[in-house]
Amino acid sequence: MSKISVLKESLSVRANNINQLQNNFEINALVEDLITEITNTEFASIWIYSFPTLSRGRDGKTTKISIENKKGLLYECFSKKEPIIYNSISSEKGYVPSVDNPDNIEIKSKIVIPLIENDNFIGIATAYSSINNVKKFSSDDLEIFGAISPFIIEAIFKMQKNSDKNLPFHDANPLQNTDDNLNKLEKSLVTTNTSDEMLDYMSNIVHDIRTPANGLVGFLEILQEQIEDSRLKEYVGHARNSALLINDLTTSILDGVAQGREPLSKEPTIVNTVKFFSDIAEVFSANMSKKNINYNIFIDPLLPKEIEINSMKIKRIIMNLISNASKFTPENGSIEFSLRYKNREKKLHIFVKDSGIGIAEDKQEEIFKAFTQAEETTKDIYGGTGLGLSICANYVKEMGGKLSLESRLNHGSTFYFDIPMDIKDYAHQFEAIKNTTTKVAILMDKSNSVVGNNIARYLVKIGVNVDKISAISQKDQIKTDTTHLICFESKLTTELLVYLKEVNIKLLIVEENFLSLDLNHLDGTMLISQYTYFGDSLYSFINEASIPKVLIVEDDRISIILIKSMLENEYCEIDIASNGEEGLALLMNGLKNSTPYNIIYTDHNMPLLSGSDMLKEYKKEEEKYSFKKTMTVSVSGDERNLYKYDYDYYATKPFKKKEITALFLKTIN
Repeated sequence: MSKISVLKESLSVRANNINQLQNNFEINALVEDLITEITNTEFASIWIYSFPTLSRGRDGKTTKISIENKKGLLYECFSKKEPIIYNSISSEKGYVPSVDNPDNIEIKSKIVIPLIENDNFIGIATAYSSINNVKKFSSDDLEIFGAISPFIIEAIFKMQKNSDKNLPFHDANPLQNTDDNLNKLEKSLVTTNTSDEMLDYMSNIVHDIRTPANGLVGFLEILQEQIEDSRLKEYVGHARNSALLINDLTTSILDGVAQGREPLSKEPTIVNTVKFFSDIAEVFSANMSKKNINYNIFIDPLLPKEIEINSMKIKRIIMNLISNASKFTPENGSIEFSLRYKNREKKLHIFVKDSGIGIAEDKQEEIFKAFTQAEETTKDIYGGTGLGLSICANYVKEMGGKLSLESRLNHGSTFYFDIPMDIKDYAHQFEAIKNTTTKVAILMDKSNSVVGNNIARYLVKIGVNVDKISAISQKDQIKTDTTHLICFESKLTTELLVYLKEVNIKLLIVEENFLSLDLNHLDGTMLISQYTYFGDSLYSFINEASIPKVLIVEDDRISIILIKSMLENEYCEIDIASNGEEGLALLMNGLKNSTPYNIIYTDHNMPLLSGSDMLKEYKKEEEKYSFKKTMTVSVSGDERNLYKYDYDYYATKPFKKKEITALFLKTIN
C-alpha cells in the first residue's frame, strides 16, 4: 500500500471519529496527533481565527493570542497568507516567545501553514520540533501539510459548530477536497523523487565543472604574470575572466540547489562600468575571430564610473544574447554589442544586433517562452534548448526593464532593453580631450568600414570633432596637418612606417587577425584588435599626455596584487618593478621619453637598490626637467622616522583602498 493510500485511510478513520465527537478539546487533540504523525514532529498546534485573536483549545484550556500587536511569526503568517518554514527559529528576528512559544518548549524548527477557504482566513496550523529531536522541514512537508489543510479546516468548522450552533457548518465529507489534494500530491511526489535525482545528478556535474575551472584560473594567473607580450597578457586575462565567470555561475547553481531556491539571487554589487561590461563582451572575441565576424563592442565613454547592479544576472543576460547572435550569424557577418547611457532617465540602454538569419514576425512572441525556438529545425541545425531567451526576459523584468526584439527573416535581429541603475560615482571614466588641434585619419578599405565607423564613434564621444576625423584608403591621402593615424593591418607597409616617423604622426594599428603582427618589429607602436573593446586604447592614443602613470616597485607579490586591485577602477597605466635597479631604469626612461610617472608606490627594503636610494638617484635627474614632480609613497611606513625625507606620503600596511586611491587621485587633480 502506498504512503498516500495509508494517509487517505488514516484521514477517513479520523474523519469518522471527528463526526462522532462533541468535545472540541478531543477534536483538537486528534488533529494535532495527525499533524505530528504526517510531519514526523513532536508538537503541533491549531489556531482558530476570530478577530482580533487566534485561539487554541488544548487539555481543557484555551490559549488566546492577539494579532493586533502585529508581532511574532504567527502574525507574519497571518499578514502574508503564505506557508513559511523556520529551520532555525532562534535566529529569526520576528520570533516572539510569548506569541510563538506559549508552552515554553525549547523549539528548534517550525512550519506554519495558513488555513484559508474561499479567500476567508480560518486559522493557522503549525508543526514544530524541539532541540532534543530536531526536524528540518522541506518543501515536501509543505506539500503534504497543504494537502490535508481541507481536513483541518473541516475539523475547525466542526469545533465551531459545537461551540455555536448558529455558525455555518459545511456538511460535505471532510475528505472530499482532501482526496483531490492527495491525488495531486501523489503525482507530485513521483515527480519530486525524479527531480531530486536529477538535481543530485546536476549538482555532481556542476561540481565537476567547477573543479577544473578553479585549476584553470590558477594556471592562467601564473601564465599572465610570466607573459611580457601585452596582447597575450590581455587575451590570457580574458580567458581568466571566463574561467572566473564559470566559477561564479556554478557556485550560484550549487547554492541554489542547496538552499532550495533559484540561483543567481545574488545581491547587487558596485562595479566599474567600462571594465565590467568590456570583460563580459570580450569573452566572445576569439570565437568571433574564428568565424570572421565583424564584432563591434561599443561602451559609452560617458557612462558613470561606478554603478550598483546585480552583476550575475546582467552577465547572464548579455552573454546569452551575444551567444545567440554568434550562433545565428554566418561567417563574414556582423554583430554589435552596444551599451549607452541615458543621462536624463539614469538608465542603461543595451542592445545586441546581428546580421544573422532573423526571426519571422509570427514567431517573435514565442521565442521568449521556455524551451521554445523559432523553428522546429533550429535545435538540429544550431543546437541549444530554447531556454536562454526566457531566462533573459525574466531577469530583465526583475531588473526593471523589458527585453524587446526587432527582426526580419534573413535580415538579422536586434535584442534591446533599458534598465535603471543605481549610480555610485557620477564621474565619467574618460574626461573629454581638450586638444583642439587633434586631427585623425583612418586608413582602411571598404571591408573595414563597420569597424572603422565604430572607431569614429568612440573618437567623437571622447571629444574629437567629427570634422577632424577622415577616412582614407591610401598613404597619399594623409594630409600634412594630420596628428594621428589609425591604420588597419591590411594597409600597413614599411614605406608607411618610415613616412610617419619622418613627419611625426602618431600611429595606432588595428590588428585584423589575432596575434598576426610581430610587436618586436613595430618599435612600441600602439596596437588594438578589431575583435576586442578598444575604447580605452583609443583614448590613450589620442590623449596620451593626460593618462596617469603609476609605478609599483615592490618585491612582495602580495603587496603588488593589493595595490593593483585597489587601483583597478582608476584610469591609469601601471608598470611593475621587482627591485630598485629595475624601478630606477623605468623612472629614467620615463624622463627621457617625456612620459614621467605621476606616482610611485615603493618600499625602502628592496633588493639590489633600496627604495630610498632609488628615489634619491631619480630626484637628482628629475630636477633637470620641468615636469610636475612625481609623488612618492612608502608602502610600508615602518621606517618613516628614518627615511621621512625620501617620501611624500606613507601608506602603512595593511593597505586601505581609500588611502591608496586618495593618494593616486591627489596626483592627477
